[in-house]
Amino acid sequence: MAKVVKPLTVTQIEYTQPKDKDFSLCDGDGLYLRIRSSGKKTWVFQYKNQFGKRIVLTIGNYPECKLAYAREKRREYLALIAEGVDPKEYLESLNAKNSVDYSLESITRAWLDRYADKKPLDKETKRKRLRKFENHLFPRIGHFQIADIRPKDLRLALNQIYDHSADNAQRIRADLVLIFSYAVQYGYIEVNHAREMESLDLSVPKNHRPALALDRLPELIHRIKADTGCQMTKLCLELGLHTFIRSSELRFARWNEIDLERKQWVLPGKRNQVNGIRHSDRGAKMREPHIVPLSDHVIELLKQVRALSGTELVFPSSYNGTAFLSENTFNEALRRMGYDTQKELCFHGFRAMARSALGECGLFQRDAIEKQMSHQERSNVVGAYTHVAEYLYERKKMMQWWSQYLLDIENKGYVSPYHYANQDNLIKFNREIA
Repeated sequence: MAKVVKPLTVTQIEYTQPKDKDFSLCDGDGLYLRIRSSGKKTWVFQYKNQFGKRIVLTIGNYPECKLAYAREKRREYLALIAEGVDPKEYLESLNAKNSVDYSLESITRAWLDRYADKKPLDKETKRKRLRKFENHLFPRIGHFQIADIRPKDLRLALNQIYDHSADNAQRIRADLVLIFSYAVQYGYIEVNHAREMESLDLSVPKNHRPALALDRLPELIHRIKADTGCQMTKLCLELGLHTFIRSSELRFARWNEIDLERKQWVLPGKRNQVNGIRHSDRGAKMREPHIVPLSDHVIELLKQVRALSGTELVFPSSYNGTAFLSENTFNEALRRMGYDTQKELCFHGFRAMARSALGECGLFQRDAIEKQMSHQERSNVVGAYTHVAEYLYERKKMMQWWSQYLLDIENKGYVSPYHYANQDNLIKFNREIA
């Protein structure tokens, strides 16, 4: 018959005196009060691990560690044992975890290292991605342990960032979802609180990358052609309107990318770096080759550019033939034409106008338009089925239609893309696309 252990009382603990040798008082179920010859009283918990070895865990010294606290720790340890968890191993892993820096900043840096390898991101893109956090997020909550961060902390930080930069607030929110997902995956947290921020209104102000209303396209074309700047800049702007590719994709172009016979321009995923020219290795935004079918009018424009270029660079600087047009060239020209590039029109707005017109005309599939815009499919499911579909035949028709539309509204006055697509003189063209 098992020996019945009578639980200890506070009075018994208080009045028990030390002896010449250490001894222990038992409270039952593995909890002991060890009394040293020096008079020091210490709570310990004893148990046998899965290999039958006796393990002793120190709980704390009495009277700082009260009887009730010692019994609560015993209850926790017994619960772990009942679940098949070794209390000693559990405490060691917990202490190791608490000794490591699991701040939002450290987790973000670890996530970005992994993300950059997976995408992959070049060094400059990774640096800019990290700089965004260093400038906006880390000063606010970067030192918070990620396990302690709650939705209210994220909401407050994002709202503060939004007050200074709506664009950065949006981008950081999107990255936070990925960062917290990474933390869940590796066991740093249990719940992705960043997902609760997806409903937070961080809409970018309407003047973000501003674009003109479509009925002002004829005005824009006339102003470009009447501009007092150099001819190369005017041609570059007109090409930008007709091809609607991004600024760096256009400025850093080389002639070996363009095949006038095949009527196509293949933007490489990455270009060769030109010594001393920052970012000159940038290619297509999505880091994959992007085909730009060339309309008849674009080919004529490129022939004019080639006559002025004289180098392997399509758009050399007028000040230094070995360098490219400045990144400020386009918006400076638009300001010279009378546009407010912060509120009315910037070069990136050319893309927005083209996307609106191509969607409104009703002639082309959405996936074909998005492919020509070089937009990354945000739905993983859709992207899995469409990433190999080039829609190249339809895109050739699309680029020819867009150039013809711009030429006609320049000469004949504005007509909406929808009505233009349904004019009698375009019925044949529409049938060819269909």
